[in-house]
Amino acid sequence: MGFEVGKTVAGYEIVEVLGSSKLGVAYKVRNVFAQRFEILKILPKGVQDNEEQTARFFREIKVHARLVHPNIVTFYNAREIEGQVVMTTEYVPGITVAERLESGPIATKDAVKYACHALSALECAHGSGIIHRGLTAASLVITTEGIVRLSGFGLAKSIDDPQLTAVGTVVGALRYISPEQVKGTVLDARCDIYSLGVVFYEMLTGKLPFEGKGQFEIMLAHVNAAPKHASDVNAEVSREVGDIVLRALAKEPEQRFQTAHEFRVALERVGVEHAPDAALATVTAGALAVAGTEAPASSDSQTAFQFAFPEEESPVQAGAAAAFSATPSPVSVNALEAAPAEAASLFGDTLASKLGISIAACIITLIVGSIALLAVLAVTKP
Repeated sequence: MGFEVGKTVAGYEIVEVLGSSKLGVAYKVRNVFAQRFEILKILPKGVQDNEEQTARFFREIKVHARLVHPNIVTFYNAREIEGQVVMTTEYVPGITVAERLESGPIATKDAVKYACHALSALECAHGSGIIHRGLTAASLVITTEGIVRLSGFGLAKSIDDPQLTAVGTVVGALRYISPEQVKGTVLDARCDIYSLGVVFYEMLTGKLPFEGKGQFEIMLAHVNAAPKHASDVNAEVSREVGDIVLRALAKEPEQRFQTAHEFRVALERVGVEHAPDAALATVTAGALAVAGTEAPASSDSQTAFQFAFPEEESPVQAGAAAAFSATPSPVSVNALEAAPAEAASLFGDTLASKLGISIAACIITLIVGSIALLAVLAVTKP
């Protein structure tokens, strides 16, 4: 049982149903008292008898309520209405990164900016001891002002929370999960670094770093396959930016950026070096205009549904996690393949630089010599 569209319950006018899953039902509502649109999510009565789903719903409330940050969708309230537990969050007009990618890759400077916004949100979450675990291109909303907001906390958990996931279950969206999520090992904040690395790669290239025909093939790629360098997929991406992506996608957590702050600083540094106005890291408006599209009226509903419900846990065959755990991982992420190209690039840049300096020195010497000769002639002229 849910709420009827067009009715007003407990001060919320039900505008439309945005979607439903085993995690609950999401509505777009108008808060009659605050005069604003919100997202109202309920745990249906039929699911309230499921102890695990109830615990997960209350954990989402507890986790999301602790996070207050400009790059995180705001949590508003949790209460009981007509015998049903509900939570309300901010309604964010805009499009998700996933929707934006339907029209192709995102320009490097904008991709860097969006990633920095998402990393700022992760810094807040990780600083509060919270792991997102479900970060995807669909959980990042680009607002009409060009600011990215993190959503989709249905799978988020505090490091102190008890384990709710059944054995043999992979938590998260298969195309974005970290190798340690595939293996079923203990997770920390670095799994979110990997997931954002996947999203960043997708923003830069328009493609996912790992594809497969089925669940098992995709999971195997996360554990063992080395992704192509982003600059090899999209020539407009610099080697330096591509190297940052590869570090975020390292198979072993110890080889990745260790914190969201470290990842963000690396992106901001390369952004300042390559941005014409040296102000890439600042929040600017007009990102949707750069994308060449405006948020269609119907996209608001899809966006709201996506950040209301993250991709759910994906059950796999029993023993699959153990099989992946036993699979050896590469020592580094494409390091040997990237080294020759980087060396060639460095050699080419150095040679060009020395040649330019030599030419400039010759020109200066010629000019100075000519001036000196004219001065001597002027003095010695009878």
